[in-house]
Amino acid sequence: MSYNNTKASYHGHGEPEPIGLEYLAGALARAGFGCVFIGTSRLDVLDDCGHAKLALFSSSTDQYPRVLLEGKEARRGGLTTVIGGYHASGSSEEVARGPFDYVVQGEGEEVVVAIAQSVFRGDSTALAAYPHSRIESTTVIRAPRLSDLDAQAWPARSEERLGTYVLYDLMWPPTSQQRNLAIVLGSRGCQYSCDFCASDTIWGRGVTKRSKENIVAELRDLKERFGTNTIVIIDQSFGQDREWTLDLCRAIRQADLGLSWYHQSNLTIERDVITAMADAGCTKIGFGLEGLSPSAVERIKSPNPASFDVINGLFDHCTSLGLFVKAYTIIGFPWETEDTVREYLHWLPQLRANQVKISYMTPFPGTRYWDLYRDQLISRNWEDFDTVRMPVVRNPHIPVARYHEIRESLFRTFYGSDNYTEGVRRMIANHPRLTASYQEFAGFLDYFKLIGENEPWLADVGYPHIKHPCPHTHH
Repeated sequence: MSYNNTKASYHGHGEPEPIGLEYLAGALARAGFGCVFIGTSRLDVLDDCGHAKLALFSSSTDQYPRVLLEGKEARRGGLTTVIGGYHASGSSEEVARGPFDYVVQGEGEEVVVAIAQSVFRGDSTALAAYPHSRIESTTVIRAPRLSDLDAQAWPARSEERLGTYVLYDLMWPPTSQQRNLAIVLGSRGCQYSCDFCASDTIWGRGVTKRSKENIVAELRDLKERFGTNTIVIIDQSFGQDREWTLDLCRAIRQADLGLSWYHQSNLTIERDVITAMADAGCTKIGFGLEGLSPSAVERIKSPNPASFDVINGLFDHCTSLGLFVKAYTIIGFPWETEDTVREYLHWLPQLRANQVKISYMTPFPGTRYWDLYRDQLISRNWEDFDTVRMPVVRNPHIPVARYHEIRESLFRTFYGSDNYTEGVRRMIANHPRLTASYQEFAGFLDYFKLIGENEPWLADVGYPHIKHPCPHTHH
């Protein structure tokens, strides 16, 4: 299997579905405005003659340098420019000094419709009702929290955009069998308030949920219109509201749509809820461990510190149901030392997950980590803020080059452990179809040089043993 480096990264996916802009396009279409997507970060709004007059942008922090250039191009073309998304919400003062007429913080559906009415119809009355401020020539608007998500238009999707997004992660169905994978939001916001997360800045505190009927109707639409067979649910608190989750799982199971889905959850999720998810088509769950040792977790202030026995017991329940488990964890804190790394190397091989993602601690604007560590940054190049390119916070004990070596050694320690090999053997013995998933995942890890030579589990899944040394890589 070959992997195109222009399409995939160790984030585990190709170019993502622009779900934020698709929601805006749905809201604008309902209000009578025509739209056209320009790439994955820009949405142009058209007049009655098909000419663009308004350009909408959405950007994460690492995408911002590219979006900044696109905004300058749109401004030179005479378009009114608007930006929203994570970076705009967390770093509105900096973004407002860019080529944007409006910066929108928070949920933008209602605000962009009001902006479009002002630009195209000369009606600024609705726009004036939103809280706003001025920074130089830019208007910064704080969008109110949407209270009724069922009343919002669904994302304006197309088969062309859906067809570019696949998961290269360990997943069922594997990459080669995924069809028009789609992102779905069942709720917005988070009940927790982690120091490294900007959820409060984007959504505000708390969670707003859609009804199970509305979600299932959207899933049915994806299946019938696009033949979608794989869903990624990106809720930040999925599974934490027990009754809502159980009701939704029952509704999905009764709809019998033949969809497989993946979501991220919290270690406090109950086992019967996981069982209900598996019955409803869930094939993978991601868990945020945050730390690789008990002492690290305590310092990171995860909302759910748990012993390795508790964590592994939860993971074993998932895998017994045929669910893949992905563990998300963080390194790159300024207090880490070589002794800390040795701790990680001790605990990581004991973790009974099927996959790990090891990110560098990245203090995004709008988080408490930004307030704590902004004066210790190695880089202010926003492209470096993708969590995997490099650590961006200075550590007096460990240089950047050494961190790259550490991260590689952690991957190889995990995937090369006897525990991992035994886990693969159990999964394919109990669920033979998952062999195909492991085979494609092995190709993905091989491509990014994240496994070593002759890992025993490679033979178990029929993937050719690697005959070359693994050179240094930053992926």
